[in-house]
Amino acid sequence: MNPQASSRTNVVYRRTLKGQAAAMPSATPSMNDEHRRLLLLVNGFTPLDALARVCKFQQGPQDMADTLQSSGLIEEARERRHDNGMRAPWRTTEKTQ
Repeated sequence: MNPQASSRTNVVYRRTLKGQAAAMPSATPSMNDEHRRLLLLVNGFTPLDALARVCKFQQGPQDMADTLQSSGLIEEARERRHDNGMRAPWRTTEKTQ
């Protein structure tokens, strides 16, 4: 396994305008069910590895994200990238160190 590829699963993706349109219920599905499910789960806040834990995909989540990204449906949300120092916004009683 490529360690660089596995570390990319902490990337946060968001839908593009094209992705938003494709996610609408009235849109004619132009992708398989797993890709559509991932597209619907992408929210701009949750890392890909957390989405993969929620939904057991048959195909690798990074491969599916790469396909959606190359189709222009999602993009990396760089400002929402999670790291070990990020606090949960709902935990207001935590003391910062």
